[in-house]
Amino acid sequence: MTWNKLGLIVSLPESEQRASTHMQGPVAIAMEDRIRVFFAARNREGKSYPARFDVALDDPTRLLDLHAQPIMDAAPRGVFDDEGAMPACAVQCGEELWMYYSGWNRRVTVPYHNTTGLAISRDGGLSFQRAFDGPLLDRTPQEPWMAVTPWVMREGSLWRMWYVSGLGWLPSGDRLEPIYTLRQAESSDGTHWRRDGRDIIPRRHEAEAIARPCVVYHEGRYHMWYSYRDSADFRDGAGSYRIGYAHSADGSAWHRADDLAGIETSEQGWDSSMLCYPYVLRVGHRLLMFYNGNSFGQSGVGCAVWTGPLPSLLS
Repeated sequence: MTWNKLGLIVSLPESEQRASTHMQGPVAIAMEDRIRVFFAARNREGKSYPARFDVALDDPTRLLDLHAQPIMDAAPRGVFDDEGAMPACAVQCGEELWMYYSGWNRRVTVPYHNTTGLAISRDGGLSFQRAFDGPLLDRTPQEPWMAVTPWVMREGSLWRMWYVSGLGWLPSGDRLEPIYTLRQAESSDGTHWRRDGRDIIPRRHEAEAIARPCVVYHEGRYHMWYSYRDSADFRDGAGSYRIGYAHSADGSAWHRADDLAGIETSEQGWDSSMLCYPYVLRVGHRLLMFYNGNSFGQSGVGCAVWTGPLPSLLS
């Protein structure tokens, strides 16, 4: 019962057109003959933008295409994502592909503010256009910091979302670091969301941050993988992101069981100091996980395949 790592499958070469080699937050969809993976690169100003690569459907280690240029136009100045956009989840909606993404704004009193936007592709993910110039999820009286990085699933006429909700900012050395947890919401159309304001994964301590949920429904249970970190020494240090796991009978009440996540850092190499931003995709009878390693994705994107039954079915 573990993820069998297939290794690093792609990394960005250095380029004068980009500020770094980040391929942050992979988001994958299965197509007829390939898997298309979206990710966030960074332009010369350090602003994130969506890009993509394709791998073979039957062999996710075989790279077919890498398109490191933006697949969505830059935002108008002053809107919620004018400092960057990072893919979070892709949902097929008829002939359209809906991409929920995180929008970035810089701030004065804290480093940044995140919200959730929606972009739509009508060409299979080759390009995206914003559905709105405003966010789908923003701050509210009950959630005053952020609402971002959702996983969205359709169940008949019901749309379900699990997302990151901000809890504040903690001083750590000479920095302010965000802390956040996971919450849930429902919708009838995928754009208007009802949030219940309840934390769904218990944090181990007040300085822990939990992020990037991905949910799979299998044989009557929901399975969630996510990232968690400390607020100190988490940039490739002892508090760096690891991948956790939780399971649920109804997708609402969750049992945290990180020891069953099935994946650990490697002894050396590209994912030896950090594991983060898992995206689990069902391809036929296989479960694949695309994920980032060291330095929040600066080392590239890797893939793993699940072996054995899903863990909560045995507990």
